[in-house]
Formats: sequence, C-alpha cells, structure tokens
Amino acid sequence: MYTFRGNIAGKFGINAAVVAEYLYAGDSELEEMDFSGKTWYRCSAKQITVDNPFLTIDMVKHAVRVLRKSGIIRTRKLAKSNFDHTNWYCFTEYGEHLMEGGTDYE
Repeated sequence: MYTFRGNIAGKFGINAAVVAEYLYAGDSELEEMDFSGKTWYRCSAKQITVDNPFLTIDMVKHAVRVLRKSGIIRTRKLAKSNFDHTNWYCFTEYGEHLMEGGTDYE
C-alpha cells in the first residue's frame, strides 16, 4: 500500500508527496547519517522507482526539484568517493512541519 500526505499532494503534486513520504518514512534500506545536526538519507532516483514502480526516474527527479525549490527538503552530495553522485536528503524545519500534518506557515 502506498501512502502520502494530502497537504503536500494538494500543494506540490502527488509525485512530490510520494517521494517526500518515501524519504520521511526512512525506509530501513536507506543509509542514514547525522550531519550538521540533521539526519540525512542516501537514496537514488532509481531506488525510489524500484519501491514505487508507478514513478519513472524523470518523475522522481522532477518531484525532488519541486520539494527542494519549495523548501521542504535539502539535497547534498556527501559521498567520500568522487564517483558516487547519489544524493543525500534531509527535511527542513518547514518540511518536517508539513510531514507532521501542519499547513503552510502564516
């Protein structure tokens, strides 16, 4: 069963809500790291499509751009290898607020 937050889907689209839910749930397969006081999750677009087969890689990349531009998540390359371009993601304070069921800040 797939779930997502309606408050995010209504404002940013269902694909963004699905990707946000996937990252927020902290799937046990995701590698995590504490960095700068936040928990970051390592995840590739391909990995998200494997667990959400109704999304294409392009749909995931677009959803990540929407979430990033909207200030819900931050992305960063934290790999020690220059050959590893997999992104790491963390939620901003605003993103955590939305994922906990909050509405936009007023």
